[in-house]
Amino acid sequence: MLKPLPPERWSFATAAHLFNRAGFGAPPAAIEELARRTPAEAVMTFVDWDRVSDPTPNPDWAHPDPDRAEKLRAFRQATSEERQRLQQQRNREQRERMQELRYGWLNRMVTGPRPLQEKLTLFWHGHFATSVQKVRDPYLMWRQNDLFRRLGAGSWRTLLGEVTRDPAMLLWLDQAQSKPDQPNENYARELLELFTLGEGNYSEEDVGEAARALSGLTLNRLTQQPEIRARLRDSGTKTVLGRTGNLGVDDVLDAIVSQPAADRFITAKLWKFFAGADPSPALNEALAGEFRRVERRIGPLLATMFAAE
Repeated sequence: MLKPLPPERWSFATAAHLFNRAGFGAPPAAIEELARRTPAEAVMTFVDWDRVSDPTPNPDWAHPDPDRAEKLRAFRQATSEERQRLQQQRNREQRERMQELRYGWLNRMVTGPRPLQEKLTLFWHGHFATSVQKVRDPYLMWRQNDLFRRLGAGSWRTLLGEVTRDPAMLLWLDQAQSKPDQPNENYARELLELFTLGEGNYSEEDVGEAARALSGLTLNRLTQQPEIRARLRDSGTKTVLGRTGNLGVDDVLDAIVSQPAADRFITAKLWKFFAGADPSPALNEALAGEFRRVERRIGPLLATMFAAE
């Protein structure tokens, strides 16, 4: 199980299959070029994408707005009629920027030099699903995709920590509104159920206690940066997945990632996305074991998956 494909079985057809799994397909000339490499070399042309230059420019607006404070102040001080005009202008700008973001991303998928980077970004975008309909800021949506591009093939624990603190996610699942006396359970529940463990691998008590441990993590609306605010933090004793103490954000994430069920959960999702079918229990146990062997790094796991016969 997970044995590398023998070199004698490497062909135009298997090279085309790799292009479909690790990217979005390719023309015959590109497939022929890939087929001239060894199977291991072919896999690494996708996985080791940092060696490939990507000249694709980011949108002009993909950076913090230096005038954000002044714009917010002007909006607060405006008359109701002026506010309506400013809001209409902002809505129009958001629509235009989201269209640019969508088309730009599609272009990266189709013509970009790093197909696996974009396919993995697409996977994480679906896994950690958010929407501009609630986030209401194209810059934050672009920033989240940029996070997936930069960290999506690295450490699973690192990615999970960055997503937990991601401004778009803080808005999407209401963590930015959590209070110590009324901890918002939305992110804690999605974190356990949809992002890391799956149903049956945590309790309702874990959800409530995780929400308490995550309290204090919020979003500075002016700087658009995550913050831990002491006055919003529950500093009492909590128990999450068997760990007890004055737990905080990183304690919760460490407890989750240490669960064997977390390994099986994410390897099954990755296999289904890239291979097109659910793995058998035996195959997924092998995938989870490989994931632990490579220290829960996504890129090396994908390399093993793509190289397997």
